[in-house]
Amino acid sequence: MHFRAAPLIVLIAVTSACGAGSGPVTTDAPTPFSASSTSTPEGFTAAECPGAIGGKRVILRLDVPKEFEPESIGPTDQTPGGQCTWRTPEERFFSVRVGEKESLADMNDELKEFEDSGGDDDVKDVTYDAPTDTFGGLEGERLSWWSYSDGTPFDCVQVQANGIRVFWQNPDDIDQRLDDLDVVLDSIELIRS
Repeated sequence: MHFRAAPLIVLIAVTSACGAGSGPVTTDAPTPFSASSTSTPEGFTAAECPGAIGGKRVILRLDVPKEFEPESIGPTDQTPGGQCTWRTPEERFFSVRVGEKESLADMNDELKEFEDSGGDDDVKDVTYDAPTDTFGGLEGERLSWWSYSDGTPFDCVQVQANGIRVFWQNPDDIDQRLDDLDVVLDSIELIRS
């Protein structure tokens, strides 16, 4: 009896130590949530990103720094849930995506493969945190890294919860302005339309 129970106990201990069942929860069917902050601060503009969840229309509302211009808005064949992007003249960029299924933990693993590889596609300072506060009072994931891509170095941050992913990127020779990212995150809410 002792010998039969021992392998089961070892299996339970090993899977518990590896975090089985405790990984980030991702979903392609986000549920509505309210923003942490309800007023648009000075220097920002209220924006909406249309999306679709299970064939039903939704709107992601957020505040965008005024110097960012919209690039693309709404669902496409590649992003059926919806994705909106904004860019500045100095190549700051950010996007929001509705219906993201892949965990940032998976992306973290992919980035680690290129960390300190040198040359084009080099990646450094990869930092993954979960669970962590994200937006709308939700816990989720945060991934940040430095990359050298197509001859340009960038600082990057992705934040994800409830099937919503925010990507914030800027050239590494200018201030990353993470305080602006915090304002954007505090303003995000998902409503049914």
